[in-house]
Amino acid sequence: MTPDPVRLLRPAGALMLCLAFSSCSDDPVLVRQREEQKVEISKLEGELAILDEKLEQVPKDRSSEVAQLKQDAETNRADVAGLEAEIESLERQKADLEKQHEAYRRKYVVR
Repeated sequence: MTPDPVRLLRPAGALMLCLAFSSCSDDPVLVRQREEQKVEISKLEGELAILDEKLEQVPKDRSSEVAQLKQDAETNRADVAGLEAEIESLERQKADLEKQHEAYRRKYVVR
């Protein structure tokens, strides 16, 4: 007597259905863990948003601008020193010209 394949399939199918239905319900431990993870994820997302906002408020690095401004200031100091020397030279020339003019006026008196 050979077993009828249809007779074997029915109990096997019923067994599979029972296993499928029994695995459909959620394990309470896993459900609790999932809820805890959801809370932790939302908390971490909030912290991440706060940190992103703080990062946006950090002023950008201006060290290259400061270096350029220092270089410009040094150039300006050199220019000022040159101009001050030129002013002194011009003041000496002015004083010499005024002396020459006074000498000329004494020599040639206007009547």
